[in-house]
Amino acid sequence: MRYFTIEQHEALRAALTARAALLRETIAGALAGQDGAGLPNRSEETDDDAVVDLQSSLDTTQLSRTTLELREVERGLERWHTPEFGECADCAEAIPFIRLQANPLAIRCLACQAAHEHAHATDIHATL
Repeated sequence: MRYFTIEQHEALRAALTARAALLRETIAGALAGQDGAGLPNRSEETDDDAVVDLQSSLDTTQLSRTTLELREVERGLERWHTPEFGECADCAEAIPFIRLQANPLAIRCLACQAAHEHAHATDIHATL
C-alpha cells in the first residue's frame, strides 16, 4: 500500500477532477458544434467533398480520443479511492509522488513502464 500525505492525496484527486471537468467541457463543446446542432457541418466551409470527409473524420477522431481519455481519468478517480492507488500494477512497489503528480493516471513505476513499453513496442522500420 502506498501512503501519501493528505495534501498529496488531495492534490492528485484535484488534478484528476480538474482534468475530468476540462474533458467534459471539451466534449460538450464538440457535440454542440459551431451552430449548436452537433459536430460542425464541414460542407458549409468548402465544396470539396474529400476535404469535408477528412475534416469530419478528424472531428470524430478527436472526439473519440477525448472520450477515451475521460474514461481513463474516471478510472483514475475510482482507483484514487482504493488502497492500490499509487502502487505499481506490475511490481506492487510504490509509484513516486512526483511521477503521479506529473501523470496522475500512471499505473506503473518508471522501471515497469519502460519494460511494458519495450515489450509492447512495434518494430517499424522505414524502407525505401
